[in-house]
Amino acid sequence: MTLPIIQNAIQLPYRADMNVPAIKISIITPVYNAETMIRDCMESVAIQGYLNKEHIIVDGLSSDNTVAVINNCKRGVVKLVSEKDEGIYDALNKGIELAGGDVVCFLSADDMFAHENVLQSIADAFQIHVHADMIYGDIIYVERNNLSNVVRYWKSSQFKPGLFKKGWMAPNTALFVRKEMFKKYGGFNLKLKMASDYELQFRFFEKHKLKSVYLPGIIVRMRTGGVSNSNWKSIYKSVRECFDALVYQNVHFPLIYILNILFYRLKQIKIPPDVKKLNYEQANLFSQKLEHSCSSLNP
Repeated sequence: MTLPIIQNAIQLPYRADMNVPAIKISIITPVYNAETMIRDCMESVAIQGYLNKEHIIVDGLSSDNTVAVINNCKRGVVKLVSEKDEGIYDALNKGIELAGGDVVCFLSADDMFAHENVLQSIADAFQIHVHADMIYGDIIYVERNNLSNVVRYWKSSQFKPGLFKKGWMAPNTALFVRKEMFKKYGGFNLKLKMASDYELQFRFFEKHKLKSVYLPGIIVRMRTGGVSNSNWKSIYKSVRECFDALVYQNVHFPLIYILNILFYRLKQIKIPPDVKKLNYEQANLFSQKLEHSCSSLNP
């Protein structure tokens, strides 16, 4: 089922059942010393047309002005927790515990929803696919200081058993999961530093066979420079940990599996012209809206 993006919306080829109660979506953002980036993330959540949402921000006791910027930019339901944690995955687990929504997603402090209709499209899809445990889409990587320039395009696909062995995984920032799944199957493994999201997805998709739906369409605009994607060395280190993460599930893939993941990542370098054009338009629109929103605090 194709859901092409036209202008600023994922156009659903079906109508949501308005008699089904609207789901509440919890967006969880882990943050540490991101005073120059968190504003964009928060604004991309605030401008969403879908109102039944909450933004949970888990700060690891930032030493810069991150908390001040967050407090200055609060719009809508924003829950802020600032306390020492054991890293990104610990912060995500805390966010899951705090989440009051039916569905949970994860948006890093330096990432943004691609357009203002993302959450509406996801909510509509959950209303149609009432038995789906997870819904996910695509993401684009953009230059850290130039949101209009796309450098990678992660186009996912509908999951089929066995795809993880071929290097597949869904973009974690474009994955929406019913909260009850975390209660039933657990959260992020804190023993892993870079691939706990991969290990969790393996559990959910392959091991426990949760029902998933893929929505072709760009969900998140992700800045380069994160822990696992700052350069090819960090990408390889992340891929290697994905291989090691499977040990926790008593799964042993051949070493060629590492090459499969690297090849899967290399394919993301190919960026269709229409994706570049669409992102350029959306990035400019987002910048215009940002100029009229909260003012960030200078360090």
